[in-house]
Amino acid sequence: MINLLVADESHTEIVSEMLASLFEEVGHTPSASEIASVFADIDTDDRHSTLLAVNDEGDAVGVMTIAETLSLYAGGYIGVINELYVVPEYRSEGVGKILLDAARDLADERGWRRLEVTTPGAEYQKTLHFYEKEGFLPIGPRYKFEL
Repeated sequence: MINLLVADESHTEIVSEMLASLFEEVGHTPSASEIASVFADIDTDDRHSTLLAVNDEGDAVGVMTIAETLSLYAGGYIGVINELYVVPEYRSEGVGKILLDAARDLADERGWRRLEVTTPGAEYQKTLHFYEKEGFLPIGPRYKFEL
């Protein structure tokens, strides 16, 4: 059975390691230590949540970060899933769906107008198909400007 818990500072190491694995898979460069220092800051922000999926043995098998933001185009507050990672041996076992269902519950609880998810590029068809199967629709590419 998979259980969910809200990550806090006591989970910094596991959240950082899991997100470092995600970023390595998709070609980003933050290390676990860099992620840990950012997590310490966002953990205190009530507009940000990090959820951990844990198995019966208490091992973390998935993580999701979600942030609340205000969007004029969506007509109010929305949730943005910035990261969602499931350890490889638990993929296709329903962990990602459990995390997305928790995001939907959080959206209902907070009165968000919609959920959006940051996805990797088109070369990750299995990931994109998962989100589409869960009812997410493509809304176009995102761009960034490094500061």
